[in-house]
Amino acid sequence: MKKRYIILAASIILFILGISNNINSSEKEKKYLVPMGNIIGISANTEGVLILDSEEYIGGIKSGDSIVSIEGVNVNSNQDVKKILNKCKKNYVDAVIRRDGDCFNKKLKVNKINEEYKLGIWIRDKISGIGTMTFYDPESSNFGALGHAIKDKDINELIRVKSGKIYNAKDTKILKGKDGYVGHIKANFSDDKHIGYFYKNNKFGINGKLTTYDNSRKYNLIEVGNKKEIQTGKANILFQNESGEVEKYDVNIKKVNYTNKDDGKDMVIEVIDERLINYTGGIVQGMSGAPIIQNNKIIGALTHVFLDNSKIGYGIFIDKMII
Repeated sequence: MKKRYIILAASIILFILGISNNINSSEKEKKYLVPMGNIIGISANTEGVLILDSEEYIGGIKSGDSIVSIEGVNVNSNQDVKKILNKCKKNYVDAVIRRDGDCFNKKLKVNKINEEYKLGIWIRDKISGIGTMTFYDPESSNFGALGHAIKDKDINELIRVKSGKIYNAKDTKILKGKDGYVGHIKANFSDDKHIGYFYKNNKFGINGKLTTYDNSRKYNLIEVGNKKEIQTGKANILFQNESGEVEKYDVNIKKVNYTNKDDGKDMVIEVIDERLINYTGGIVQGMSGAPIIQNNKIIGALTHVFLDNSKIGYGIFIDKMII
């Protein structure tokens, strides 16, 4: 009988330890981030030079391709291309072209115009713009922003980024949106005073490291929400107000989509806060990345606005933005 009691007691202890371990495991799985909502300036150098358009005499390449190298020398700027062409002084040069992630060799014709050697190509090597920061992780110094890829405005192609920096925006002005017209944010930033850098630009936004973090006017750490817990109904977004402070605004989640598409349209969001409507007209270009909060958890970020209704747009699940 005594032996049976001992076995029973040991079983109870193991059961209690099992519960304790499960609780600890559950706590470890939780993640916490600082939701942001501040407007940032963004600049980046492209990986290779992006082809925006080409003249007829250059066959086999198209808008959206990138020139990775010419005559075995890597190119990262317009100046690199110009320097190589005028040094080689050839009628044709061997180039490596990247298209949709794959590279291939191509012989490109060169024209001599006014003693300068040129490709008949319109190219871009740098980009800049305005967006909204979504979150900051104090443990790793990682940040996430935008909720969608940086694309070239002329060809609507994802830009492969070699390196990029983010800045505090200043002289911010909102051009209000209205039905049939997408508003946007105008702002300046000093390119010698960056607050972070990034090397990743994918369909879910940009990710990098903050080197300068001002915790004034910022929210505290909150839990990252599970997308399965998201409910239609009331929620909030964080966005920088006219005074430069991040403020909470009321929105309504009209629809949640679990189809796992990578288009940044996981939620349909409607702005219902009259303060934000009076300030921006609803959702405008540059607000992409504004964090969405529900039940005191960060659940996603704004990504797009409806053209026919400036108060309604899309949002992305936060887990897609966390790398």
